[in-house]
Amino acid sequence: MTTRLRVVRAAAAAAALAITFTVLPATTLPATAATSTATAGSSATCRTFSDARPGSTYHRAITWMSCEGITSGYADGTFGTAKPISRAETAAFMYRMTDPDFTAPARPPYPDVERDWSHTPIAWLKDRKIISGYADGTFRPEQQITRGEAAKVIYGVIRPKATTKPARSFPDVKPGSAVHTAISWFASEGIISGYADGTFRPGQAITRGEIAKIIHGIAGETEDAAPPSPAPAPVKVPASFTVTGSGWGHGVGMSQYGARAMAAGGSTATQILDYYYNPATVADSAHRAAENIKVHLTSTTTSTITSKTTTGTTGWLRVRAGDVPVTSSTGRVTLSVSGGGVVATLPNGAKKTASRVTLEWPGTRPWPGTPTTVRVPNANGSTGTLELRHGSLTVTAIGGRLNIVNELRMTDEYLYGLAEMPSSWPAAALQSQAIASRSYALRNMGSVKTACDCHVWDEVRSQKFTGWDKEDERSATTHWGGRWTDAVNATVTRNSAGTPIRAKGLWYGGAVADATYHSANGGHTRNSQDVWTSAVPYLTARPDPFSMAASANNPNATWTATITQAQLAKAFGVKEIVKVSIKHGQDLTPLTLTATTATGQTATITGKAFRTAVPLKAAWVRSITAL
Repeated sequence: MTTRLRVVRAAAAAAALAITFTVLPATTLPATAATSTATAGSSATCRTFSDARPGSTYHRAITWMSCEGITSGYADGTFGTAKPISRAETAAFMYRMTDPDFTAPARPPYPDVERDWSHTPIAWLKDRKIISGYADGTFRPEQQITRGEAAKVIYGVIRPKATTKPARSFPDVKPGSAVHTAISWFASEGIISGYADGTFRPGQAITRGEIAKIIHGIAGETEDAAPPSPAPAPVKVPASFTVTGSGWGHGVGMSQYGARAMAAGGSTATQILDYYYNPATVADSAHRAAENIKVHLTSTTTSTITSKTTTGTTGWLRVRAGDVPVTSSTGRVTLSVSGGGVVATLPNGAKKTASRVTLEWPGTRPWPGTPTTVRVPNANGSTGTLELRHGSLTVTAIGGRLNIVNELRMTDEYLYGLAEMPSSWPAAALQSQAIASRSYALRNMGSVKTACDCHVWDEVRSQKFTGWDKEDERSATTHWGGRWTDAVNATVTRNSAGTPIRAKGLWYGGAVADATYHSANGGHTRNSQDVWTSAVPYLTARPDPFSMAASANNPNATWTATITQAQLAKAFGVKEIVKVSIKHGQDLTPLTLTATTATGQTATITGKAFRTAVPLKAAWVRSITAL
């Protein structure tokens, strides 16, 4: 489209010259300290600046630019009148003056241009072939722009269709030079003038005040124009905001509260898993049915392992240092590191040293006898003591520290200790959790992680493993842990000796599925690629009304959080915010969020960028309101 703007002639008796400018309708930019995101001609707030006082040379031009939303100045209340202007700032001023309808490509136009407020203006200038960068492929956005370069850029933006040949030039602007046509035209139209010695000095840096006067001139603002209207009353800037949302966790795969509601409605475990993971399917498999999983418990300098029977009496511990077993009747072994090996100190002071020490206790597959548990301090992410009923402990030295791992059968013994779902929930929900958790574990058993000599950790970076506390969970009237172990056992097929020979898992394309899960969502699950990077055929976004159903009893169906003005402004890259609007995507999470500042400027970021900047319980943000 084109628009008619007035340009003032300097000739004594000349009237305003009408010139056709080629312009395109607008996009917005994130604000910086020295530039504004308001589009030209918008109802921006007029500001005055301490370095452009009324009556000064550049006051009228700079104030007009502020009223037009082309600039908001610096945070300290100045415009930077005498400061040389950079190439990026020049691009931004021209972009906002012309207000183009332009969508910048996702990739920055030059390798040294960041995806910030300068990205779109520079991309626009390049797209219009007004600039081409340097020979080395860079743009050098922070470099000062010269008087000649600025004239050429502005001339290229307005593209005047003059009907007469420019009659005025300067001795230091040679005909045929890259900047001659632009400078001559501006001089002929009386928009610019040279220095007292008759030169123009095209290679000298131009200041922000000088370029403001040029922009003011080409927009047809005469020196006798009426002063700007008084600024409206300042908008109240809130100190904080309330975020209202739903859900807990990443939102990919099965929602546990959704599984609870489906089970309460009569769905089986297979039906629940089919809903959340289709086209993956539940299948019985002998794959690793009787194999051990290695669960990392803690890394520490020293540790004292104690044992007791399930009836509360002192238990036994057996230490294997190499191939030699030693029995301790007091149930206490102290572990330390020496010379890259593990030292096991028994109650009588005897020490056994080996590169790998194994601790066993009665009532387990390695050592049948009276049911016994052991206690490992500083486990579960160093949050407390972990009590274990099954398997054995393997202790090595990694990086000069003890590395303590629980080795136990994955199919049932490991699952017995998983505290990922309340044991009071319906049986079908518990069974769906057991199958999903088993599938997750199987996916991690392909190789041992050298950093921990383990397959998984005992905390939420893998799955929350609390051992005997989960299995023995009980109230005065109910053994809740028994409900959970019953659910696990319902998904296992055993031989006559009680050894698992098959177990249910999630499978897709002949391989174990990545059965990731989460607590709750806002009514819709998410695509794996929207949360991480890779698209997975069975981890796709799908409606999840069950997560929000009354029968889910979801405590995170609605939640609120308070964030400060500083947090929110930083997320959007602006000085201050008065309101935020949200555009939601298919999965009901924010696709984009748009902030409005006190001056009416706007800045838009993606939902993913917002979640990175403002950590919350989950992605389902419904509203952000000022307090």
